[in-house]
Amino acid sequence: MIEEGYGQGDGIAYRPFLDTIRVSSRGRVSRIKGFGGRVHHFLSDSETRLFYIYEFAGMQDIREHYPLLEGMEEIIPNLDEELLKRLVNQKTGEPLILTTTFLITKKDENGELSYFARSVKDYRQLENKQVIERYEIMKKYWEGKGVDYGIITNKEIPLMVAKNIEFIHPYFHLEEYGIEEEMQGFLKNRLVDMIGNSETKKINEILSMFDNEFNIDQGTGIAIYKHLLSRKILSVDMNEAISFKQSCNSVQILTKAEVGNSGSNYKYANPI
Repeated sequence: MIEEGYGQGDGIAYRPFLDTIRVSSRGRVSRIKGFGGRVHHFLSDSETRLFYIYEFAGMQDIREHYPLLEGMEEIIPNLDEELLKRLVNQKTGEPLILTTTFLITKKDENGELSYFARSVKDYRQLENKQVIERYEIMKKYWEGKGVDYGIITNKEIPLMVAKNIEFIHPYFHLEEYGIEEEMQGFLKNRLVDMIGNSETKKINEILSMFDNEFNIDQGTGIAIYKHLLSRKILSVDMNEAISFKQSCNSVQILTKAEVGNSGSNYKYANPI
């Protein structure tokens, strides 16, 4: 697997050490195309939901199922007998490679990069001694690299926020919905203007008017509205379910449609 490039690279070139094809899971697996174009692999709903939150928060890079390989030999001498057992298959004697659910690259306003690592687990599994010991090894590993490490349980992931992001996430790239690129800027700016000038109307009224005004397929306005939310051109309260029955005055215009995904302007509990 290492020779084939698993667990290596970054950005669109990264290949997760675990994926939904080769690994079975008790949870619901997902494969999601990220904003950058790479397909990400997740083995549970909690992993998927946390990915949505990290990507929407504007993280520079999200590497899932990152293997603890480089530098592991440096911490092994500091592990006691019980922890060493977690690095070996007790039945076969073969070495085990631990993986951390997420290694995140974050870029600040000055363009400086920093990193943090997070493991995702069901809170009930944290009562398992073996699980705790694996996380103790991971903590020592990341501390040795100067990378902040923590564990996030399903209880700490804001469910409504994650569901809202899931709702709009596929619309980040409009090309996939048959909307010609040369028309996108015009249509997006027109919809922003209609929403901004219609405080008392409902969103669904505006979207219907938009489709009729340009004599385009019904639902095109919905796709563009979701796109504007995913690109943070428009903003709504992400702690409440996104609804087309909301009034236009509940929608905030953050920037012009030509601007891309420049970071998070949303206010919500972000488990970073």
